[in-house]
Amino acid sequence: MADESTNDAPTQSGDDTSGNQPSNSFGVGGLSDVGRVRELNEDNWHWAILDEGSSLYAVADGMGGHDKGEVASQVAVETIFEETAKALKSTKKRDKRSLRDLLRESFQRANRAVVTQGEEQDSNMGTTLCAALVHKEKDAFIANVGDSRVYLYRDGSLRQVSRDHSLVAYLVALGELSEEEARNHPSGNILVRSIGSVPEVEIDLFHVELKQGDRIMLCSDGLWGECDDGEILELLRDQANPQDACQALVDLANDHGGRDNTTLVVVSV
Repeated sequence: MADESTNDAPTQSGDDTSGNQPSNSFGVGGLSDVGRVRELNEDNWHWAILDEGSSLYAVADGMGGHDKGEVASQVAVETIFEETAKALKSTKKRDKRSLRDLLRESFQRANRAVVTQGEEQDSNMGTTLCAALVHKEKDAFIANVGDSRVYLYRDGSLRQVSRDHSLVAYLVALGELSEEEARNHPSGNILVRSIGSVPEVEIDLFHVELKQGDRIMLCSDGLWGECDDGEILELLRDQANPQDACQALVDLANDHGGRDNTTLVVVSV
């Protein structure tokens, strides 16, 4: 995976792993920006066509305050693509259960890779990770650890598919905080689950049956922390081209303060 640099900010982008022109019918856009405050971009992203029927999209956000967060996010993204590609080659059965299990195991291997990297470098590194494995343009298998999010845009509405693993998200679920209070809470950056923190991590998995016209958006908290869902929805609705949508959303996050790195991938079905 080739790295690109924006304001000394490492990002990863991709197409098909064979080096040929991408052959799926999706429109895909991706972008990462260091923001207005941070000097280093700890986010990473990638997408790739893994075989004739499957493509994978991922975003990772190296945990601020941890050593070498940018290394953790890169290791996690590289590992999930390597492991998913290998597993698809050796898996003849492509039903929903096997693909879900395959994605879960790839996440687990990414977690172990970050744990190992941290031990080797004597570093408390960690990262979020969210991914969407799309099969036959009909099914999306979504997994996440941390608070990088996966959204589904459908028929003019937007909903979050993934689930945040943060302290404030759990307080909202318990009814102790409102959504608005959670957005501005001083403990909003505290994660209760992350890639690299424990040898075996719990992974949330979701399945979405895709429809023509759907969009999947993966993003780091640099986007949703600065822009509310209504603003994101409006730009996704207005920008038909996925790359244009990514640029408009990054610009909006920066206009709102750009306090964190902003990274996203938009996939149009």
